[in-house]
Amino acid sequence: MRVTESSLTGLQIAACTGQHRGDRSEQQDRVAILQGRQAQRCALGVLADGLGGRSGGALAAENVILTAQNCFDRFAPSVESPAHFFGNLVDEVHAVLKLTALATDKEPHSTFASVLVQPDRVDWCHVGDSRIYHFRGTELQHCTSDHTYAWQLVTEGRATAERALLHPQAQMLVNSIGGQRKPWAEIGGIADPRPDDSFLLCSDGLWAYFDPEELAQIIVSRACREAAALLIDLARERARGRGDNCSLVLMKLAAGAAGPSASPRLA
Repeated sequence: MRVTESSLTGLQIAACTGQHRGDRSEQQDRVAILQGRQAQRCALGVLADGLGGRSGGALAAENVILTAQNCFDRFAPSVESPAHFFGNLVDEVHAVLKLTALATDKEPHSTFASVLVQPDRVDWCHVGDSRIYHFRGTELQHCTSDHTYAWQLVTEGRATAERALLHPQAQMLVNSIGGQRKPWAEIGGIADPRPDDSFLLCSDGLWAYFDPEELAQIIVSRACREAAALLIDLARERARGRGDNCSLVLMKLAAGAAGPSASPRLA
C-alpha cells in the first residue's frame, strides 16, 4: 500500500493503491499512481486487470503501466487535451500488446481504468470491466459501464438488463486492450473538482462485493490508506476462498492551501 499527497491549486490529493492476489495462483492486476515529467501538478491513477493464458495477463498489465508512464511523461496539459492523451495512450498500449503477442507464445490483453487529476479538472478513461466510481461526498456521481456481452445486449436493445445478466456469456468481455478488435475508450470528466470528490478505480475482483452506497460510506469516513485496506479485507472475506485478484486505486480530493506544487510524498 502506498500514499501520495501533492498540492493542486487550492486542493490536495491523497491517493493510495491496494492489492491482493485473492485465491489465484498469480497476481495479474497492476496498479500505479504516476507523476509526469512535464505535468508536475497532475497525478495519474492507473489500474490494469491483465488477461491471457501462460502468464500473458501479468505481462499485459505490466505493459499498461509502463506505457502509461511513458505517455504521461510526454503529456503537456497546455497543448494536449485529456481526451487526446487518453486516446493516444490506449492506442499505444494496444500496439505494444499486439507486438508482444507476435514475439511470444502469450496472449496478452488487459482492461484499463485511469483517472487524471489536474488543478482545474478531473478526467477518466476506461476499457473493459474494471470500474471507475466518482463520489461527491457520499453521493455517487458516475460509475463506468462494464464492457461485457450483457452490456452489449442492453445497449443494442436486444435484452433488458435483467435478462442480459442471465445469458451464459453475460460476463464475457467485448472490449479490451490487446484483443482481436481495436479497443475503444470510454472517456469522461468534470471541470469543477471539489474538496469532497473521491475517485475509486477497481478490478472486478473488488467491485463484485460492494454496492455504491457501502463504497461511499467507507471512503468518506476513513483516511485514504485505511479505506483502501478495509475494502481489500472485506472483499477477501466475502470471496470465501473463491476470490479473483482484487486491486484498487483510491484518489481523494481535499481542501488545501493554494501555492506551488509539492513533490509527492510516498509512505
